[in-house]
Amino acid sequence: MNARTINISSLVILLSLIALICEGFIYYFLPQHIWAILFSVICSLLLSHFFLEMAFSYTYNVLHTGFMTFSTMLFSIIVYMIQPNPWISYDFSLVFLVLSNWLTPFIYCTIRDLTDPGPRFNGYDRFFRQTSIILLLVYLFSIIKQFYITPIVPPYKALAFGAQNFIPYMSTGTYLEEMVRTNQSLVPLFCFLAEMIILFIPFGFYVCAYGRKKPFLLRLLCYLVFPLLLELSQELTGLGRGHIDDYVSALLGTLIGVLLYHAVNAIFHIVAGRTIAAERTTLNIHHFEI
Repeated sequence: MNARTINISSLVILLSLIALICEGFIYYFLPQHIWAILFSVICSLLLSHFFLEMAFSYTYNVLHTGFMTFSTMLFSIIVYMIQPNPWISYDFSLVFLVLSNWLTPFIYCTIRDLTDPGPRFNGYDRFFRQTSIILLLVYLFSIIKQFYITPIVPPYKALAFGAQNFIPYMSTGTYLEEMVRTNQSLVPLFCFLAEMIILFIPFGFYVCAYGRKKPFLLRLLCYLVFPLLLELSQELTGLGRGHIDDYVSALLGTLIGVLLYHAVNAIFHIVAGRTIAAERTTLNIHHFEI
């Protein structure tokens, strides 16, 4: 590792640390936590652009993404564990803060690689793999927390064993009808369903991304079995609830992730003539046909 690399890495860590401190101050002092998320997005865009233009490589954006993602996740865990606290409160915006620190550099660098005709910059394939590892580590922690530590549960009590355990969304539909009939808020129900669906989008995306060369039936088996094992483990351990509604929601999130990957990959094929995260020497010859 030469002196220039050490100097740039030190600068990346220093600027990322300053950004982290600013995010923490904004979250602490402003009751509207949306400002911390907006600051995170803007700051990540500026730093990602600066690091890319300075080094002509995506390598330092991996360092920036990893530092900010893991640091804000640690900050979120600390805030969560000291609750209740009169000085600082925990809410779901901290989850979006962690996500924005990963997603913003990822989207920015993906767009730059897609629109770079040169290539002027190098190493996006490594950036994709390494930032995927960062996200998957966070994702693994999220799965453990949301299924076994503080399980996701619906806003209604578990019903007696019956048809609703086998017919998708029967119990959810019953609760929905009751809330509409009594003119009560549906926000808790929609938040529960959205959380279950969103939680499995990365699973569908990355199984499709890294298993695209595997047989379709093998990928389909992964899509079906992983959420099923999570639900069965909850039922057997008594942590959370194992329910058909949750399983179907997980499958829906997985499907969204698969479609998202194919949509992004199709854009890369049309614009750049290659698949996402492919090396620059890997081109689609049909892209150049007249």
